[in-house]
Amino acid sequence: MPSSGRPGFWKSFNPRFYGWRMLPAAWLIYGLGAVPFYSWGFYLPEMLEELGLGRGTGGLAFGVWTFCGGVTAPLIGICLTRFGPRPVFTAGFLVTSVAYYLTSRSQDRWDVLLYFGLFAGLTHAFSTVLPMQTLAANWFLRYRARAMALLITAAGVIGPFVPIFCAAFLNWGYTWRDGWALVAGLCAALGIFSFLTLRNTPESMGQLRDGARSLTELQAGAGDAETAEEWTAGQAVRTRQFVLMVLCGLGYAVPWGVLTVHARFHIQDLGFDRTTAGWLIFIMISCSTLGRLCGGLADLIRPPRLLGTALALEGTGVALFLFAGDLWTIRVALVLLGLGFGMAYISQAATFAQFFGRRAFATTTGVRFAIGAPFGAAVPWITGWVFDTHGSYAAPFLAIATVTLAGSAVAFFLRPPRKNA
Repeated sequence: MPSSGRPGFWKSFNPRFYGWRMLPAAWLIYGLGAVPFYSWGFYLPEMLEELGLGRGTGGLAFGVWTFCGGVTAPLIGICLTRFGPRPVFTAGFLVTSVAYYLTSRSQDRWDVLLYFGLFAGLTHAFSTVLPMQTLAANWFLRYRARAMALLITAAGVIGPFVPIFCAAFLNWGYTWRDGWALVAGLCAALGIFSFLTLRNTPESMGQLRDGARSLTELQAGAGDAETAEEWTAGQAVRTRQFVLMVLCGLGYAVPWGVLTVHARFHIQDLGFDRTTAGWLIFIMISCSTLGRLCGGLADLIRPPRLLGTALALEGTGVALFLFAGDLWTIRVALVLLGLGFGMAYISQAATFAQFFGRRAFATTTGVRFAIGAPFGAAVPWITGWVFDTHGSYAAPFLAIATVTLAGSAVAFFLRPPRKNA
């Protein structure tokens, strides 16, 4: 039920609002933009076998990719603030298409690290989560978390079919090189599509967020969706809440990155074939869609509380996946992982927007990504190195689960910051 003074959705709905018409295009852009992320781990075994490399190298390349994406996040935030999401998406996709084509031509370890890890890592982040979250924050206020949830579900809807397609693609006789050339063509097409369909802000089109017909209507519908205090990025990053949110960010992002590289390996180590691994990863990514939709509840309940629940599910899933020995246990573990990650993906962004407002959103989120980048880079590589050295994923998986569950406990106690407090 809407609170007093806040009009219901249909009463306030404005069919001329470009934000509603842009959502389907943005959804497709984000979903297809996740194809490289989910392709890496599935083409990886064939790539490593052909090039004569170990799992540690696969984890290292993905770690460099993650690190580069993280350290460029503040620059992405600055570009988003200065130029807006439309040109950032367009340029990001077009340049990263070249990086993925070069990845398909790799001949040794250094080519993989240079083309995929460094070049693609530095450019792909300009066309993924931070620009999309900024786009939603720019266009929506009262419906921001639900808009973010809807947009981010795209990766959860399209992503599950990526490992299925990759498995079939390889079974048809194509190679990992053909797969990465196909990814390069897809990114180039998405760059053109982004330029044609996206717009930076409603104000650039003479409109207001949520399609409100006046500032009074916008303010009446907003409630406590955004802090009334004006935060700058510099002020925000010096708060205790920002530091704790960095921990929570590691808790939800690191497990997903590690599983992107090592899930297929771990499943096949348990005795299952490539096709079965593809379908199990399909389950995990599909469940992240439901989690992302549940993340939209952050419009209705406190986002930090939702984040705490999400991290508890994800941490439990990581631990269970380690000890799984049969298909049913693996399925349960991957369901928990997917639900937790998807819910955290949305509630983390909603918490940042609620705590610090639209003005500081892109830059503070970019700084958080940059701080988390060394961890996101190191952990997949360390996980692969531990397996190559000891033949087991036990130690890294348990450490990851512990950090995620600690982040869950922290999230439940988060409260909005106050200036000069």
